[in-house]
Amino acid sequence: MRAVSYLAFAVGYRRISFVLIENEQLATWQTSCKAARDVVSAVRFAAEFIELLRPNVVVMEDFEAGTRKGKKALVLLHAIAAILPGHDVQVIKLSREHLHQTRYDEAASLALKYPELREKVPTRKFFEKEPHHTVLFEAAALARQAVEGGAMLLAQEM
Repeated sequence: MRAVSYLAFAVGYRRISFVLIENEQLATWQTSCKAARDVVSAVRFAAEFIELLRPNVVVMEDFEAGTRKGKKALVLLHAIAAILPGHDVQVIKLSREHLHQTRYDEAASLALKYPELREKVPTRKFFEKEPHHTVLFEAAALARQAVEGGAMLLAQEM
């Protein structure tokens, strides 16, 4: 029997990222600017990787419980969520845990857990734009949260 695999999607400012965790190990990840251009691109991106990677569980932020996402990001999250019932996956929507003071501290902590992401850890000065891979670490945080929730979390979502 195959271990549970978690595919987490996160949408940020002009980017969509996913992270796949299998056997509690980081299997693959990707960040796309093209996928965040419009709803059709976002749906195509999500559907393509769900079909390709065949996860057991898809993890997303619970945008209905309240979020600080912008209007466009919310539209893209809704679009991705709308296609999930058409796939043979369990869906978990999580409220983001904020266990660190900043998202950059969170990224550094996640890079300790998943060393493959170490060189992608974003840093930012107050006057700079949001770094490209910030949303990648948001997806990694959602995946980690789901993995650590384990069987109890999966049972609650059934």
